[in-house]
Amino acid sequence: MPDSKRLFKIAILFLSILLIGSSAFLFVSLGEIKQKDASIAAMSGEVVSQKQKISLLESNISNLRVNLSITEDILKNETLTRQKLEQEIINLTMITKSDYGVLAVDENDIGHVIPLEVIIKEGKSNLFLNVANVLVDESMQSSAQIAIFVARGVTRTSLIDKDVLINIKSPLQEGKLAISGGSAGGAIAIAAIAAMEGKAPRNDVLMTGTINEDHSIGKIGAPRAKGIAARDNGAKLFLVPPGQKVEVGDIGIEVMEVRTIEEAMRYAI
Repeated sequence: MPDSKRLFKIAILFLSILLIGSSAFLFVSLGEIKQKDASIAAMSGEVVSQKQKISLLESNISNLRVNLSITEDILKNETLTRQKLEQEIINLTMITKSDYGVLAVDENDIGHVIPLEVIIKEGKSNLFLNVANVLVDESMQSSAQIAIFVARGVTRTSLIDKDVLINIKSPLQEGKLAISGGSAGGAIAIAAIAAMEGKAPRNDVLMTGTINEDHSIGKIGAPRAKGIAARDNGAKLFLVPPGQKVEVGDIGIEVMEVRTIEEAMRYAI
């Protein structure tokens, strides 16, 4: 009997220890759960806050895009207005101008005629070269300067109180057009001479060739492709540098070699 009571007491003690341990474990677990719940609640609050911030940023981005679009429209209008004013100023101060064409080739070696405009206006003996949608090399500027120098010599014109504007603008297209080696020099000289003399270049006579200070016409590349382009643009006569007529071959229009700008102007103006 005493042994039974002892075992009973031991069992009660063991169960008490288990109960106390379980209670302590449950208390700790509940504390951890509460902490995790608090962390989850805090994270949920942070997620909501971040979503609000993201929504605000998206709204700001949308507003910025609208403002950017408005600014671009304003700049576009201002650019158009500035260009219009610049053209009006040119028209007001313009003394004379001539329109002609320069020949270029694209990346597929196909020739093209690009509009050329030479304007002489009141100014301070400056030369402005404006090229758009055409690839040119470093010789273009010097070629234009030589062309004006030669035109002044031929016409005996003083430009002390005048500016010369040279515009070479090609329409936008997929193929990249290129003028290299100063090959537009001869055509620029023709257009400048015509402007200085108050005359107009012939639209049925086109030429290609570099221009030199001694008034001679120098060789160019791709003469046949340029000749075909001249023909396709209505030219009846195509002027080329000495020795390059054979390179052009038969293209269905007359091809003539010219050695100097004076020879070229007899046919082109």
